[in-house]
Amino acid sequence: MAALTGMRLPRRCGAHNSGVPDPTALAQPLETLVRQAGSIAQEARATMSRTLKPDGSIVTSADQDAERFLRAELTRLLPGSRVWGEEEGHADPGPEGLWLVDPIDGTSNFAFGSPLWGVSVALLVGEHVEVGVVALSDLDEVYVGLRGAGAWCNAMPLPRPSPGPIRREELVSYSDGLIHRFPGVVWPGKMRHSGAFVVDAMFVARGRMRGLIDYKCKLYDIAASLVVCGELGYDIRYASGEPFVLRPLLADRPVGQPFVIFPPDSGFIVALA
Repeated sequence: MAALTGMRLPRRCGAHNSGVPDPTALAQPLETLVRQAGSIAQEARATMSRTLKPDGSIVTSADQDAERFLRAELTRLLPGSRVWGEEEGHADPGPEGLWLVDPIDGTSNFAFGSPLWGVSVALLVGEHVEVGVVALSDLDEVYVGLRGAGAWCNAMPLPRPSPGPIRREELVSYSDGLIHRFPGVVWPGKMRHSGAFVVDAMFVARGRMRGLIDYKCKLYDIAASLVVCGELGYDIRYASGEPFVLRPLLADRPVGQPFVIFPPDSGFIVALA
């Protein structure tokens, strides 16, 4: 069975394969549901409760409300699918696919009133992320990526990145944790980090940042962003130059090594111990 990659996704051509859900038909209702989940979170903000997870990160009742809404609606939208969400746990793919849900990415930002958070939903069918939607609700931006058909924000096509190296003054998303984990590596560009993967990934897609580097995310964090940025032609791979492989992440594991969403032909490759 071929490796799952976040970059080398063959274009769909001809009739849609029998027995596989048509993501083109799912894109619009999925966008509507993700917008609604963002509104649910916004409305819950004034009265939400906060608790700490075992790892010390914040979870709010708004995260839980948004995920419960999405779980019910996504399986209604696509019977035979299953849902893997950050708050209510891992699931294996169903016969019609697996929804990958992060109800609020950037929960700490959200909890303290920052607009830098987002709702992320993607559909994995077989070996491909077929469709992904990210709502940056406080910024009133909704991004959609559809495998083989492009990516857009608020119904407007997104720009493709200009190829070539990342200059020193250009913004690249990575955290000080990456610097501490891999001392001695010179990462390209000028460091920026919002605290929410989907915010930085969509800022890359919008051209507000030149690239992104991360290593701690799980599949539900990144799936929608991969299809949005992949459709725009971004180079999505490990920093070592190896193809980015999704299959190990289906076992609820973090990525574990640095991967990049960079413009084509950036020339950046680093050997990591």
